[in-house]
Amino acid sequence: MPKIQAVTAMTLDGFLPDVADMSMRWVMNHKKGFAHWRERCDARILPHSILDLLCEKDSKDNTFTYLAEITDSESLELLRGLFLYNLVDELVIYLLPVSSGSGIPIQRIFPASQWQLHKTTVFPNSICRLIYRKSSR
Repeated sequence: MPKIQAVTAMTLDGFLPDVADMSMRWVMNHKKGFAHWRERCDARILPHSILDLLCEKDSKDNTFTYLAEITDSESLELLRGLFLYNLVDELVIYLLPVSSGSGIPIQRIFPASQWQLHKTTVFPNSICRLIYRKSSR
């Protein structure tokens, strides 16, 4: 089975950051942000393509990696669908050192399941990258 990664950013209070925010622009464009994962994936999952993914994923081997980038309400619905079908194997969260107080809540769609923290990285701009993998339990 191929691996499915979901990569997103989140404010300290659990909202999707505004794409105009300077920290979010860093995450979306820097070589250690989303670009890091784009370089390593074999295919990207786009909003409204979950049915295509369900049809073709069984034809791929375990070295194949799909990537879903979650940056807005449309891609958040993609993540909701991936969680609904229990497809996400690895969740990468860039935690931004800001509180927005409002916006699109992201943490509400995370399923009640067990994840294991695999790796953390703190960047000089105070953004933290948290990599979670499905628990083997």
